[in-house]
Amino acid sequence: MGSPVPPPESFETFYCSTAPRVRRAVQRIAAGDHHIAEDATQEAYCQLWELWSCRESEPPEDNRKYVVGIAAHKVMDAYRRQRRLTELDAELAEAVEDSRVDDVLDELVVLKTVRELIARQPPQRRAVAVLFFLEELNHDEVAAILDISKSTVRTHVQRLRAVLRPQLVRLNQIDQGGEGR
Repeated sequence: MGSPVPPPESFETFYCSTAPRVRRAVQRIAAGDHHIAEDATQEAYCQLWELWSCRESEPPEDNRKYVVGIAAHKVMDAYRRQRRLTELDAELAEAVEDSRVDDVLDELVVLKTVRELIARQPPQRRAVAVLFFLEELNHDEVAAILDISKSTVRTHVQRLRAVLRPQLVRLNQIDQGGEGR
């Protein structure tokens, strides 16, 4: 006999147990824009509430990923509405050439540096970064949540690594008492 299936949890229980983590993920996807993050999170939970009778028997982690995916789309929609998208090349050049990076690297731990670099990315790439690197989802899960192809996810991950790698090498050199001190 298989193990018994746990009873579905109430929406309130689900919300209380997942909201803090979802809020943090969405805040990072929104690059720290508190208003966009709060609106996207609220709209995502409202959308799940409307579907709860169909989704309540799903594992809580699957529903949490579902909410993050909805919220990620809401954040990207908000950026599209505000026309705040910038050219990818300009963003990458700014991340690499920013003269403040040296100061930041001297003062911040690796995770903060990584989060700042992620925050400078266009919304879709930022969403991929948060889900892949910070939420530790795999390519398939990220693609499903964001409704993009796995190859698009892989491309974003490769480009993110290209931007992050020099910064992590620099941090390592500073940490070992090398360059920058």
